Amino acid sequence: MAVSQMQKLSLILPKDDLDSLLLALQSEAKIQIYDLSEHEEWQAAFEANTLSQPLTEDNRQALVELQKRQEQVEKMIQTLEPYMPEKKALQALKEEPLSLSFDDLQAHGMIRDEDLLLTKLKRQLHVLDKARQKIADAKAEIERLEKWRPLEVTPAALATFHYVHGLIGTIPNSDTDAVRSSLKAHPELKLEEVFTSETEHGYVILYRSGDRVAVQELLEDHGFKELDYEEEQVPAAYLDRLEGEIKEQEAVVAATLAELQNSQKELDQLKYQMDYLLSSGAREEAKSLLASTQSLVALEGWIETSQVASLRDFLQEGFGSRVLLETRDVTEKDWDDVPIQLRNNALVEPFELVTEMYALPKYYEKDPTPIVSLFYFVFFGMMVADIGYGLLLTVATGFALKAFKLKPSTAKNLRFFSLLGISVALWGVVYGSFFGFEMPFALISTTSNAMTILILSVVFGFVTVLVGLFLGGMKNIRLKDYTEAYNAGFAWVLILLGLMLLAVGNILPGMSLLVPIGKWLAILNAIGILIVSIVSAKKLSGLASGLFNLYNVSGYVGDLVSFTRLMALGLSGASIGSAFNLIVNLFPPLGRFTVGLVLFIVLHAINMFLSFLSGYVHGARLIFVEFFGKFYEGGGKPFRPLKPSERYIKTKK
Repeated sequence: MAVSQMQKLSLILPKDDLDSLLLALQSEAKIQIYDLSEHEEWQAAFEANTLSQPLTEDNRQALVELQKRQEQVEKMIQTLEPYMPEKKALQALKEEPLSLSFDDLQAHGMIRDEDLLLTKLKRQLHVLDKARQKIADAKAEIERLEKWRPLEVTPAALATFHYVHGLIGTIPNSDTDAVRSSLKAHPELKLEEVFTSETEHGYVILYRSGDRVAVQELLEDHGFKELDYEEEQVPAAYLDRLEGEIKEQEAVVAATLAELQNSQKELDQLKYQMDYLLSSGAREEAKSLLASTQSLVALEGWIETSQVASLRDFLQEGFGSRVLLETRDVTEKDWDDVPIQLRNNALVEPFELVTEMYALPKYYEKDPTPIVSLFYFVFFGMMVADIGYGLLLTVATGFALKAFKLKPSTAKNLRFFSLLGISVALWGVVYGSFFGFEMPFALISTTSNAMTILILSVVFGFVTVLVGLFLGGMKNIRLKDYTEAYNAGFAWVLILLGLMLLAVGNILPGMSLLVPIGKWLAILNAIGILIVSIVSAKKLSGLASGLFNLYNVSGYVGDLVSFTRLMALGLSGASIGSAFNLIVNLFPPLGRFTVGLVLFIVLHAINMFLSFLSGYVHGARLIFVEFFGKFYEGGGKPFRPLKPSERYIKTKK
């Protein structure tokens, strides 16, 4: 249960074997390759051009081509997925994810030419888009011309008249209708109304052919707008034709949609191809991290110590003596660069989420997750503390883990909350709380033992602070910073223990013997901080830093006060639950088992959600501030080996 031990790994191989080796390493997913050009021992050779990257111009072009193919396939996947028949959420969760062995994925990807598939799907999508555009255009035209359906003549027909000319168009409507009246009264015009609406009137306007210019000027002055219509058919016939075209195109849309909705096989093929292309791209990108001569290639990276032997056997079996493998232990100068892989047992592993949320440890740090798991388990349970809430959380997450096919990250989250549900139920037993009802077997009552809960919260805080300070001291011992180990760690552990003994001796009768022990323990270590600070600074000015260090006692008092939230949130959740029960209890007997039951479920669901959220957030805060702040630096980089892409396809071993 710790940060996995790493080793540096070096491989030397013939250039001709590079592609095969990268493929083999990717299938094993054990090595994180690093960039040789960034390491001091290789830079001189690169600068002198005695070494180069094996990523040739052809390789670069191949990488560009791979990236282009990735973009095309990914775009088609995103386009095609919305056309798939919608699945119910539970059904989707129960389905097995697409899976394939890495070797099968490679074989699948190499024989599959996505161009034909993409061309087919693009053609279908083009037909669909074109049909939908035609429908949209037709509907827009129908909307524009529907009011002209009664029109029995067209602008084209009017243009054939010799002695009489005609115009078809609209004039705006007004409250006084003065415009229309003026035109109707004009002696040179003949108006025939086609339609009328709230905003305009449609007219066929006839006039003598010799009056065209004057009439047009008159009409423009009255806001006349000529109809834009070039069809030879009257609007009624044209509109009927458009409606027929809409029906035809809707049939095309329906048929094309049916084809696309039956394209699950094609979509799966694209997903296989996408992960194949991503895996291929990762290998090509890895070449930019290597060094090569005319005939040899050098590769370096990180590997877990526990995996070295199996990798050596694997390479020996696949490449024999053509690949030279060498490993080296990590040195102090490598600490900031070593990637971090956490290894914990099944009970502790879910709590890695808390550690990772803050930061991964540096290589020289101990993995705090085992201790974090214990503290967070206690804190979360104490802040929610209800048998019913805990059982529901554990049962619900356990059911989801068993019934559904989940991503590893999702499953890890659910295991995390499943364990927390157990803690909530256990603290519910301690508090005797079951959906806000106080049970007769309560060890500590939330109504009458608030002071006991407060003391217990402070005790948990005291233990957390002491453990944090002790771990800080141990970390500095490993770093050989003995002054800081004492001044910021062990000394404060003893001072705080002394203050605790002093308090206990004064409070509890018969424990007065603890008073002088606690007093001198605190005093001597406080003096010790001053002495060590002076000795470390090698001058009297070190006294100032020692005195400033002693001022931290106020900060530790604040830390202990912060832990009172364990009591506050636990009591508030219980009180709110009890209040909800009281509200439901006010209903008459019949109402309690109808409306009251629904209200009970809704109100407790809200309280449960808020309690879980509060426990999650405040539990993390106590860990990050009051615990990690004493010893934990963090800032480690995650271990990212060269491995198969699993964007869509789960790789089977």
